[in-house]
Parts: sequence; structure tokens; C-alpha cells
Amino acid sequence: MAIALTVLSALASTAGAATNTHVAVHVQAKLRIAGNVHISFRPTAPLPAGGYYYAAIVLKPYRHYTRSAPPPCATSSNMQRTDYGYPHRGRPVELALTPTPSHARHWCPGGHYIGAVYAVPQAPPCNSTYPCRAEPYKPHGPCFELQGGHRVCGMVMRPHVYAYPDGLPRPLASSTRIVGYFGVDF
Repeated sequence: MAIALTVLSALASTAGAATNTHVAVHVQAKLRIAGNVHISFRPTAPLPAGGYYYAAIVLKPYRHYTRSAPPPCATSSNMQRTDYGYPHRGRPVELALTPTPSHARHWCPGGHYIGAVYAVPQAPPCNSTYPCRAEPYKPHGPCFELQGGHRVCGMVMRPHVYAYPDGLPRPLASSTRIVGYFGVDF
């Protein structure tokens, strides 16, 4: 399978950082449509203590599919399994993106995904305990009830099946900034 990778960087401001910053995002060389997508980057400006990064990718419009008739493959990374990456001096931040649940259970062959790296200047709003401590994301809160009675806390976006053509997700916290863009072609 021929795989083309497009790696872009964008200039964005990071709350809590002294200057504007951007990161060059590196995508793994060999992708599999049934595997995770691994990315890495080296932060160019510090985040405040407890700050972290996460990433997301979404499918660009794909062949003849629409919102009411989506493709059978993953239209985005799984927003409920988003990795949080914490900066460590001298080491890259590494994140894995898993495909969202779909009928085909894999990324879309021939699909082009656009992605972004988000910088969050504060610690996650809560951990895996309930109830969540006070946080700035109300009224939507960061805790969500999943199938089977499981409660997930600390999510960075609303829990729904994220699908193109909505574009990249908007974070709940207004202080979160996009610090890098990238693309993945399968």
C-alpha cells in the first residue's frame, strides 16, 4: 500500500507561554489501516506545570459519502481514547491516535486525514474518580457516562461520534491552543 505523509506546522499561540510557538509534527513512516497512528513532536515553548498535549485527526470529505451516509471506516481518531502527552525536557512528546469505532474497524483506505496537536496550559480537569473536582468546563463538565456504566473523566472534548465533515474538534477549554497541524494519507 502506498502511503504518503504530509507534515505541516502552524504558528499558534499557547496560553501561559511567553511567546508564540509551533511544533513540527512527525508521523510514523509505515502506517497500517488497522493500526494506530503514532506521532511525535518536540515542544518549542514550555507549558505551565501540569499542562499537557493531545492530538486528533479527522477524515476530509471522502468520495461520495455524506454525513447521512458515512463511510464504513473510521472518520476520525477516537476522541474517547485520546492520549495525553506531558512535556519532558530534552524528549519528544509521543502520542498514539486510535481509529474511532466503525463498521470496518479501521482507517479509510485512500482517505486523507487532517490533524492537529493541542496544547492545554493546565492539568486535566479531573482524574478517573467521581465526582470530578471543580473545573472550568461547566456546564458540559468533563465526566461522561459510557456504555456499561463506566464513567470517564478528564476528557478534552464532548463525547460523541466525531465525524467529518465537521473538521477538527474544538476543545471545551478556551485556553487550549492548536500548536501544530499535520496530515495522514492511507
